[in-house]
This record gives sequence, structure tokens and C-alpha cells, in this order.
Amino acid sequence: MHGTINIKYIEAKQAKEIYQFKNTKRKLYRTNAAIWYNKICRQKRLTPSYINIRINGKNQRCQKTLGTATQYHLNQEIKFLYTKKLKLNEWQYKQNLECADSWKNLWPIILQTIDFKLTQEKETYYNKLNRKLDALQNKQQDNSRTNKRQLGQQFYTITVNLTQIKFSKEEISLLNQGLQHIIEKPLDKYWIDLIMEMEQAIRKLDTKMQDPYRILAAKKTKTNQNNRKSPQHQS
Repeated sequence: MHGTINIKYIEAKQAKEIYQFKNTKRKLYRTNAAIWYNKICRQKRLTPSYINIRINGKNQRCQKTLGTATQYHLNQEIKFLYTKKLKLNEWQYKQNLECADSWKNLWPIILQTIDFKLTQEKETYYNKLNRKLDALQNKQQDNSRTNKRQLGQQFYTITVNLTQIKFSKEEISLLNQGLQHIIEKPLDKYWIDLIMEMEQAIRKLDTKMQDPYRILAAKKTKTNQNNRKSPQHQS
């Protein structure tokens, strides 16, 4: 006999540990790529395909609300990916220790082979994401041109006049700004209301005191009216 040869077989547990480590590291690379992809979308204000938010309005306010909701969705997605990355790092660290304990001196060689294969996969995956970014950017440019043409159209009337009062274009444009903008009443109407209120107050006084107060109120009212008149009215 030529002698005996001791052959050490690989256990199934050892092979399983390698595949688990490789899959965890692959997931970690893809998570990092997803974080990079979402950050680029947030920086360039692009909407990824997985974000599907639909609104009925197409005016400027609706588009602004849609952009805010999209940015919020992106921020939440990035936070979730960072949490996932932290867990994957913990799993990879534990699996790395287990593989190093099982394979001893052979583990650095195996690790180098795994890194080489995953690096090639990572480059292919990043090229795919770059193509997706280019497609999204071209699509967004086309949509922005369409939205600019539609923004000039008015789909509904902001101010609805249910009275018989006729307003000018300037007054309608002022009312369209919102409830905080109002049209003032004519000054003559204010003075009439003020005179009536003063007369009601004077009648509550003693009879002997009413006439002096009427004279004083009339002088004060006339002085205020003259002060409020513009130079054009005074000339």
C-alpha cells in the first residue's frame, strides 16, 4: 500500500456560514446604493418610481403640496435605509467572526474572493441606478414643461360674487388674494355712522348738556374730515 491520505471534508454548517455572510454583505451594498440613489433624487428634486402620490389639482398650490409630500416620503425612506444598514452591519460583524473561527487561516482568502465578486455586482448595480436617474431627470423635464403650460389655465373661479354689487377688475384681483384683503367702505359712510352713534350717545346725557356737546362734536367731525382729505380734494 502506498499509505493513507487524511482528507478533511467541508461541513454543511461551514458552507452555510459563507453563503449567509455573502448574502448579508450583498444586502449591505445594495442598501448603501439605495441610500445614495435616494439622496441624489432628493438633491435634484426627482420623484422615484416607488413614490406614487396622486392629486386631483394641477395648479401651482397643488404641485407645491405634491413636492412637499414627495420630499417627506424621501426623507422617511432614507431614515429607514439607515436603520436597515445599521442592523446589516451588526449581522455582518457577527457572521464574520463565526466564519473566521470556522475557517481559521483560509478565511482571508475566502473573504477576498467574496469581495471581488460582490464588487463586480456592485458596479453593475450602480450603473443600473445611474440609468434610472437619467430616465427620471428626462421625464421630470418633460413634466415641468407640461405643467408650465397648464398653470396659465384657471380651472375654477376663486371669488364668487353672490351680491348685486359690481366690482372692478382691480377689486376682484384684490379679493382673490384671500380673506385678509378687503375692500374698504367709502369714507362718507363711515362719517354718517359715526355721526349717528354720537347723536345716540348725546341723547343719553342731561338736556342742558346736549347742545354744547353737539356743537363740540360737529366741530371735531369737520376738522377730522378736512384732515383726511387728500391734496387733490382740497384744491
